[in-house]
Amino acid sequence: MKATRLKHLPNILTFCNMVIGIVVVCSMKHSNTIISIKTSCYLIYIAVVFDFLDGCLARFLNASSEMGKQLDSFADFATFGIAPIAIFIAQNTHLPWYLMLILALYPIAGVFRLARYNLQDYSHYIIGLPITVAGFILTTVTIINSYISTDSTVIYTTIYLILIVILSLMMVSCIRVKRIG
Repeated sequence: MKATRLKHLPNILTFCNMVIGIVVVCSMKHSNTIISIKTSCYLIYIAVVFDFLDGCLARFLNASSEMGKQLDSFADFATFGIAPIAIFIAQNTHLPWYLMLILALYPIAGVFRLARYNLQDYSHYIIGLPITVAGFILTTVTIINSYISTDSTVIYTTIYLILIVILSLMMVSCIRVKRIG
């Protein structure tokens, strides 16, 4: 394989991340069984690995680009901004409108954080909690709940909504987070 073809590998991993997010969101419309919830959570964990590897590989291959940066943000928004919320909504089919507004905070904060990241150049740190970390946390809470209960309990819903607010604030905050990878 030629070296120029290898430079496309980071974007391929980014697209794999994005496909996972799209598949999770679409699968929640038709199936909210405990098995599909767990499968969706595990898929998001795989996407975390893709997200980590695409950046590392882009830097290693000296294949970083503005296009790759934008694609990565779109993929992250789908997989870590929308998919965890879609899973939660699938588990709670009769959410009142005011809880839906709280849930909307998360993707709005996530897309703000991604846009801010794309507009600035950080070499040693990033500002705000990365959406990948926030999505990982929400997914972990969901997977833990799926092993404890087959239903969405009041405790789980309360914890999830509190986390939505906290993680949203952390994503839009100006805290510096050390870059890894």
